[in-house]
Amino acid sequence: MPSRFEPTLTETAVTESDLTSGWQQFAECAQYAGEVDFFPARGESLRDAKAVCTVCPVKNECLEFALRLKVAHGVWGGLSERERRSLRRERHRVEPRSGLRTSQRTTPPSQHA
Repeated sequence: MPSRFEPTLTETAVTESDLTSGWQQFAECAQYAGEVDFFPARGESLRDAKAVCTVCPVKNECLEFALRLKVAHGVWGGLSERERRSLRRERHRVEPRSGLRTSQRTTPPSQHA
């Protein structure tokens, strides 16, 4: 059974816009290929990659791309894998599929289908 935080197939499908050079052509990280490690091994510093992201003009687009496709490795949009997982969970709590916040439901969650 998939986790309740796993997106549906339509949310994870790569779109045609993902394959075209849209926001990616403006990504600051492209200027640092080979100089900064955006996919550091566990325990290695993320500082340099995050520093590049702070000045990136497409930081938000990059982050949304990584969140939508559940990219599991590297620094995307200035966030590590762990930070993106946390953000996904927080967004899910605030914006569940029903469109209501947990506190706005009229019936207990155990009674929802």
